Amino acid sequence: MPKVRPLHFPVFLTGVLLTIAFVAYAAWSSADHRRTDALHTAEVYSARLETLMGGLFHKTDVLESVIIAGHGHIPETVFEDLARSLADGAGIRAVQYLPDGVVTYCYPREGNEAVMGTSVFTNPKRRADALLAVNSRSIVLSGPYSLFQGGLGLVARNPIFLTEADGREKFWGFAALILDLPEALKPVFLDALRQEGYAYRLHCRGEHGDDLTIAQSGVMPSGRPVDYGIQVPNHAWTLSLAPEGGWVDTRELPLQLGLGFVISGLCAVVAHQRREKERLLRQAAETDDLTGLYNRRKLNRVVDALCRAPQPAHFVFLYMDLNAFKACNDTLGHFWGDTVLKEFARRLRSALGPQAALARVGGDEFAAVVVTGGGRDAVPELLRRIRESLREPVLLDGMPAGISSSTGWAEFPAEGKNYDALMKTADARMYEDKRRHGAERACGSAQA
Repeated sequence: MPKVRPLHFPVFLTGVLLTIAFVAYAAWSSADHRRTDALHTAEVYSARLETLMGGLFHKTDVLESVIIAGHGHIPETVFEDLARSLADGAGIRAVQYLPDGVVTYCYPREGNEAVMGTSVFTNPKRRADALLAVNSRSIVLSGPYSLFQGGLGLVARNPIFLTEADGREKFWGFAALILDLPEALKPVFLDALRQEGYAYRLHCRGEHGDDLTIAQSGVMPSGRPVDYGIQVPNHAWTLSLAPEGGWVDTRELPLQLGLGFVISGLCAVVAHQRREKERLLRQAAETDDLTGLYNRRKLNRVVDALCRAPQPAHFVFLYMDLNAFKACNDTLGHFWGDTVLKEFARRLRSALGPQAALARVGGDEFAAVVVTGGGRDAVPELLRRIRESLREPVLLDGMPAGISSSTGWAEFPAEGKNYDALMKTADARMYEDKRRHGAERACGSAQA
């Protein structure tokens, strides 16, 4: 065998070292790239979770509005009718009516007999959260923990205050929503993460300070996962993700060794693809997939920015709900239901103009923010433009069908100085509009 000349050895060694360095860098870069992708994927799913939980908690606001309108007294039959409509989502175990913290009405009653007549203030495990809700005057989330009715769940308690004759506000009780886990999280499709190659674990701090698992795909692979925080009332949840095959795919190492000296020319392409993917993931975290409008999270940020501006402009917050959409969707099918939603979004964009911030904030719920000059005719003009945009029927499988919405509004700053306050006022007006005119504007009716 011929000897290798000493002159060639440094070149060979340098090439080997450069190749080893490149492979090591490529492995590190691949792991870092996967971590970035995993973090943005976690952000997308976390946004979906926050949107889902916000929508569920909003159901207690509806019950609160009815209780306040009834001065703290509503018949059980009225409660049951309302609770039945509120409990139509996945994983909603029960809706409760708790004057002075005592479970007086519960829907459904069957299976919840053990909790009837109990007080959250006399239960040592629930008292602290109940007092926190009263003192903070905001929705407080309790759990996950074992429920009286059996199983694990979350309890969202919304404290309700009534204004007395002398103008003082007095604590009345709670509107509560009890959720089954992980059933309530199904609309987020966490299991789709496995199809994307991720193992996941959704967890939080338990009642006793332990790390409590809410939902998971199975045993997490070795290696540190990426963690993304999810804000829920008085709690912080964490979504942890890791590739099921680990951060470094060792099967790629031989190929990387063979291509070590040519791979540098592709770095610019990889970097460009990486930046583009990050941009698309950020966009996905802020956009509704079906309509292309903003989602609730992005709209919240837009409103927050307008409210915090050094010289805030007057704007109108609009909240719209399609009339009888569920019946239309069930009758005609989801394809045509999606067609109606996309057509409504298109017409809304056309009616309110390119300067309006539009969002789909629920299944058939939309919201918009329109900066105006604050004139008296601003709101009537916006409502007129929306009605005019819906005058023409939409063609569903060649047949004309009416499309309409119930609309509520709130003006900044007179009727609210943040997203929640504006949404609450607009929501109440929307439900009043639906109560008065919803039936005559039903989806699919002859009325344009």
